[in-house]
Amino acid sequence: MAAVETTERLGRSLGFFSTFTIGTGTMIGAGIFILPGIAIANAGPGAIISFLLAGIISIATAISMAELATGMPLAGGSYYYISRTMGAAFGAVIGLGSWMALIFKGTFALIGLAEYFQLFYPLPLYFVAAATGVLLLAINYRGAKSSGSLQNVIVILLLAILLLFIAGLFFRIEPANFSPVTPYGMTSIITTTGIIFISYLGLAELAAVSEEVKNPAKNLPRAFIASAVVVTLFYVGIMIAVVGFSGAEGTATLVTPLADIAGLMAGKFGRIAIVLAALLATLSTANGAILSSSRFPFAMSRDALMPEWFVLVHKKYGTPHNAILVTGIVMVVLLFLFDIEELARLGGAFNILIFILLNMAVIILRKRTLPGYEPAFRDPFFPFTQIIGVVGSIILLPLLGIFPFLFILILVFIGAVWYRFYGRGKAMPEYNLFDLLENTVEKTHIKPDSVAKVLVPISNPAHERDLLKLADCLGSEIICLHVIEVPDQTNLKLAQDAYHEKKIEMDTRFKEKFDRYPAIFGQKREYIVAFDHRISNSIIEQAEIESVDLIILGWHEAKGFQYYLGEVTNGVLSSSKKQIALLKGKLPEKIKKILVAYNGKENSSHGLHLAKKLAVNTGAAIEIIRIISPDETPEEKKEISEELETLSKNITQIPVSFKLLERYSIEDAILEASNYSDLTIIGDSSQRFKVSLLGTLSQRVAIHARKPVMVVKKSKPISKESLNYLLKKYARKMYAKFGEGKGKGKSKQSG
Repeated sequence: MAAVETTERLGRSLGFFSTFTIGTGTMIGAGIFILPGIAIANAGPGAIISFLLAGIISIATAISMAELATGMPLAGGSYYYISRTMGAAFGAVIGLGSWMALIFKGTFALIGLAEYFQLFYPLPLYFVAAATGVLLLAINYRGAKSSGSLQNVIVILLLAILLLFIAGLFFRIEPANFSPVTPYGMTSIITTTGIIFISYLGLAELAAVSEEVKNPAKNLPRAFIASAVVVTLFYVGIMIAVVGFSGAEGTATLVTPLADIAGLMAGKFGRIAIVLAALLATLSTANGAILSSSRFPFAMSRDALMPEWFVLVHKKYGTPHNAILVTGIVMVVLLFLFDIEELARLGGAFNILIFILLNMAVIILRKRTLPGYEPAFRDPFFPFTQIIGVVGSIILLPLLGIFPFLFILILVFIGAVWYRFYGRGKAMPEYNLFDLLENTVEKTHIKPDSVAKVLVPISNPAHERDLLKLADCLGSEIICLHVIEVPDQTNLKLAQDAYHEKKIEMDTRFKEKFDRYPAIFGQKREYIVAFDHRISNSIIEQAEIESVDLIILGWHEAKGFQYYLGEVTNGVLSSSKKQIALLKGKLPEKIKKILVAYNGKENSSHGLHLAKKLAVNTGAAIEIIRIISPDETPEEKKEISEELETLSKNITQIPVSFKLLERYSIEDAILEASNYSDLTIIGDSSQRFKVSLLGTLSQRVAIHARKPVMVVKKSKPISKESLNYLLKKYARKMYAKFGEGKGKGKSKQSG
């Protein structure tokens, strides 16, 4: 038998909300809890305008990044966009600078966390910051799954607490506190804008995960723009509330202004709520810096601009341990070199340069052709958006001070030297900015993916034989999918490279077994290896990519507090729009009799259809059973019996029989009948908006049956058929009630 074709894919596990929380969580982290006092000390009430200006520049850049991201949705974010637009030399500078800016922001967050921790217990500031940094380093080094999965919860809590904070101060604002608006001159507003710009660094981190976003054409633009707008509104709202409540002079002297004001407004409870929010925010920001530590080194190493040592994957934990170690150690060291305002200036300075180049990249790509760059989202306000982003950022840069400006020049110099002596001649892309401006970049061609009908996810050797047997009997084209689960800290492409180096033993066995398995009906066959942070997400995504008609799953064992079905199966059942066949138990070598529990609904109809295909290819006989209540009227029983008889006659070339069983317990009736068949097929009985992922009946039958059970489930929007079924069902009930009432009335009259 010829070897089966193998395909490898990277999963897209981030939806809109997860992508939105990555950007929002990073931007609304440490900055808003630490910077108000510093900003007001530098610009007075004009600090409100500083946050607004920074927000406008960030929103403009977010729109530009949305266009770039939908045209180049690959890991590396801002590094990738700029390197592909301006060449590898610019890429070396931006990659190194973006990584350092992320580290500076992580250090800034650690100090902020320590400042707020003092309000709980007065431990030494730098001891708390350094200890937290080391703890986060250890967690991410080992690849703790929870370090990335709590982001959504943290962001929701933060936004809720800050919204209550703003609302609580809104009616206590004193208009006199806003005068004078610019006590230190207009220049101070621009300078302060540069200081607080580090708060908007989350956009760069959001861009770095664009390769892992579902439906990037829709979700990336929404996430970029929504993050920038929401964060700007919160920042400006908080600054208005803070200045209006306590005045510029009072706030400027506070190290933890939000907590102190909350204490005045709502007492001890308010103070504790803000302190907890600040700790969550700063912890999330610092953790995000380490969690994303491999993004830029990985993107650079993929382009031969960084030694592979930085992105080696740990053999045991599966994390880019070297990148995590370097990032964490540098973050802790920086604690003892710079104060919090210097960290904000240095981190924000390079962020400003990145924003300038990103907006320029959109202008260049609108005027020149880059092969493969076809953004699904195009800025409708071009070029005005980019002009705002470029001009606004250029004005900020020189006003940050001589030291941040020198810092940028040093990083640019180091990046240029690094490119010349390490990357030149081998780094990607091979073209430079002048090649793109002259439209001399060669075009590339991408072949479309093949299409199949049946997807079989394989993760348990005990299930593989039975699932492949079902696939052979039910499908005309078979795709075997093996998902390699990757820790949140590890870039998916990085995990793929590591996989090729050590050839995971488990996956090799799956592939060899699939190659040897007899394709008894000669179907087209393909083997896919997918790398994803969530196995269930990968199954759903690959099913959509391949446009499959059916997903065949094994009943995975549960973990922890998951449902009986297990985490992976539940994830697929709850989200997939494809038809699913879920097998519980082991199939016999020879299937002689198939039992179909039929109730006339859509899922049981699909189950009968699959039973027919299975019977044709195995030579099995089919028995259809319908369970009704003994209290049903004779007319109803006759109607259902005639329906089953017609259904059986329409199935040709297969031995078919049917039974109408009168039982009060449907579950017991099916379980009893299943003892006399080799396989029972039952349609999922769950209803729309029901909490359980499988209906309680089908789940109980599968759990308690002694023989194999296949549960069939198909997700379908509200349709004409389902509405007709509901209308007929309720019409029958109303008719029955009306008939009973009429009968009682006649009996009374006769009495």
